[in-house]
Amino acid sequence: GLENILRLGEQESKQNGIGINPYCALIEEAYGLDKIEFLQSHENQEIYQKAFDLIEHYFGVEEDDPSIVPQVDESQQQFVFQQQEA
Repeated sequence: GLENILRLGEQESKQNGIGINPYCALIEEAYGLDKIEFLQSHENQEIYQKAFDLIEHYFGVEEDDPSIVPQVDESQQQFVFQQQEA
């Protein structure tokens, strides 16, 4: 059931071009992700695997935004952080 809802949200986010699954956000706000993560310690292998697959597919690590990675000043060998533009 939950996987079908998340799959629908993924389709909607692609169609609307928003890029964020609205149902993932709602689940996270309601601490549902914590409950799914807890199921990864379940003794039943099938329940563990389903929880793992849901997290991996729908709540996996977001891609890094290269614009927020600090740059290195080669001449000084130090990190250079960009300042916010006003």
